[in-house]
Amino acid sequence: MIETTAAWIVLYCILGYFIAWGIYSTIKDNAFQSGYWKGRKDGFDMHRRITDAKRDQVFDYDKN
Repeated sequence: MIETTAAWIVLYCILGYFIAWGIYSTIKDNAFQSGYWKGRKDGFDMHRRITDAKRDQVFDYDKN
């Protein structure tokens, strides 16, 4: 009886470990994807602001 109980405890510990690892992995991947796409959007917005500026304007080194 004691051996059976110990086996169930080990089994539940292993099962709990894999469930916790799966939850952690999912949260980590979602956080990475969210940050990645926010960074892509910010970069694209910056690029669009630069390219949408007056295109015939010449950069004046003395002014800046």
